[in-house]
Amino acid sequence: MKNLCAIYAENGPPSATIQIESRERPQPQAGELLIRMELAPVNPSDLNMIEGTYGIKASLPAVAGNEGVGVVEALGPGVDAAWLQRRVRPATGTGTWQQWVACPASDCLRFPASLSAEQAAMLYVNPATAWRMLHDFIPLQPGEWVIQNAANSAVGRSVIQIAKAQGWKSINLVRRPEVIQELRDLGADAVLLDEPDSLPAIKELCGSHAPRLALNAVGGESVQLLSKAVATGAKIVTYGAMSKQGLRLGNGLLIFKDLSYHGYWVSRWYQQAERNQIDAMFESLAQLNLQIPVAAIHPLSEVREALAAAEQGRRNGKILLRLNE
Repeated sequence: MKNLCAIYAENGPPSATIQIESRERPQPQAGELLIRMELAPVNPSDLNMIEGTYGIKASLPAVAGNEGVGVVEALGPGVDAAWLQRRVRPATGTGTWQQWVACPASDCLRFPASLSAEQAAMLYVNPATAWRMLHDFIPLQPGEWVIQNAANSAVGRSVIQIAKAQGWKSINLVRRPEVIQELRDLGADAVLLDEPDSLPAIKELCGSHAPRLALNAVGGESVQLLSKAVATGAKIVTYGAMSKQGLRLGNGLLIFKDLSYHGYWVSRWYQQAERNQIDAMFESLAQLNLQIPVAAIHPLSEVREALAAAEQGRRNGKILLRLNE
């Protein structure tokens, strides 16, 4: 039986490079699950992988996609029957943009039945990035401020919701005024335009309790604003570069405010974490019932259209692929 896959045999522009190929449906071997894939998001990291500009490179040809969700339809020898019909994320490195996946049960992640397929499909990368950055750099106290740019992104929205649930307050910088009220409704304590003129308002909000943690996914001049807004000794964590510009730090800020700048890549955390740590994080995230908007869902046959849409700016939500009709 067929298994349609979105494959790239060379690196290049995603919407021009990806191809749909029909392969044989895999059969689960000992210890494996056969997963009927449901949905997978198109993340910036997926685009970078296809382009060949990501931190790791795939062995080509490769099935695209690093995140997604499916339902267990069959089991290989030695697998507990409790896995059947469970909604799961396949093992890392499997390639999620395909209709069927067979992979070791020990490397799969179970999702609670209460979590929708759409939200489960998007939980592994962006909400996990937000959770780890909020917990791993500064021991935040109740009522403490956190500041971020790119607040309308999936990570940014996750930061807002996690911070609210944990009792922290968030200052959120955006480039489009039309999303301000939406983020306030989501739980943001303050939403301001990502421009230098917002600095006095940030300082008035925080008073003598400036943020000790800033999250950056933009780069360029936006980092200057974050650096001026945070407290002396603060940590500024970069996990993206939407502006495609380098960090503009400023010698005086480094010297007189004793700021420290860190990069963050959640894939490295997954490589180093114990399984019980991963399970505990996802149990916490699932309980929060985070809501990440979906801009559009494309069938797998329209993967090129989906990639072209994902490459466009000014979207208000993720692009998803529907892998089985």
